[in-house]
Amino acid sequence: MNNAEQIQSRRSQVLAELVALGPMRKGSISEQVVHTVLKDGTPRQRGPYTVYTFKKRGRTISQRLSDAGQIARYREQIAAFRRFQDLSTQLVEVSQRLADLQVAGAPAGKKNSRR
Repeated sequence: MNNAEQIQSRRSQVLAELVALGPMRKGSISEQVVHTVLKDGTPRQRGPYTVYTFKKRGRTISQRLSDAGQIARYREQIAAFRRFQDLSTQLVEVSQRLADLQVAGAPAGKKNSRR
């Protein structure tokens, strides 16, 4: 298998992985702890709360998650989005290598003779 065939094969693999990705969402999950002070001056800590955070139109949106099943689904979907980003980068790199090979193998075209 020559270089072009290997690159084309890798491109097909990346595309197949992209097709196989399930639901995805951007953002992250973190733990939030709320620190408060009671009227008598005693510090109190509430939490930790699981929070899903993402950016929308330049603003940070946060949403508390409570159900363990919901948290697990969000983590899977965030992981799928990160895999999507990685695969997209790989697809661009592989496609650029194919384009370079195509340009290198193309005939140079008609050259004008100088007299």
